Amino acid sequence: MTKALKLLYIIDETSIKETGSPITWLDYKVWEMGPVAVDIYNEIKRNEIICYQGKELTVSEYITLNVVDNIGREEIYLKPKVNFNDKIFNKYELNLLEATVFKFGNWSAQDLIKYLHEENSLWHKTVKEHNLEEVFATGKKRTNYSIEFTELIQDNPILSLANKASFEALEFQQRLADYGEK
Repeated sequence: MTKALKLLYIIDETSIKETGSPITWLDYKVWEMGPVAVDIYNEIKRNEIICYQGKELTVSEYITLNVVDNIGREEIYLKPKVNFNDKIFNKYELNLLEATVFKFGNWSAQDLIKYLHEENSLWHKTVKEHNLEEVFATGKKRTNYSIEFTELIQDNPILSLANKASFEALEFQQRLADYGEK
């Protein structure tokens, strides 16, 4: 599960750097072991379902969870239930998924955590900016600080505009969906 969450983050971070917009629009929190998409984490760990535009979104349609006790430590392995459906992705997204798996697919969860903790990473910058080393040193593993992807593109006016336009389109879709429910 940790590896899947880290790969998901890498996909969104890469997409921001290349297009100005993430693929998922998930909120990644700064936790001790790196950025975590809390909605996905909570669904997997706590069976919480995400609602988006009036629809329940659940990974349980697509994956099976295999929980293993590894010497007192719970490990969760994800196994696909269905074949990969490339029809729900555009060509860019498919290429990004493929490139990410090609580059990082053989890395361990620990390797990915180290990679995402590197100096100058968004996780590292947020930890430094908010003195989160002290928080983590007390044994607390989670914070409510979010990764701010826009920092990656703040010096690029074209990608910044693309991000703003994408976000506004997403908000508009949400308002239309909310209006349709009334």
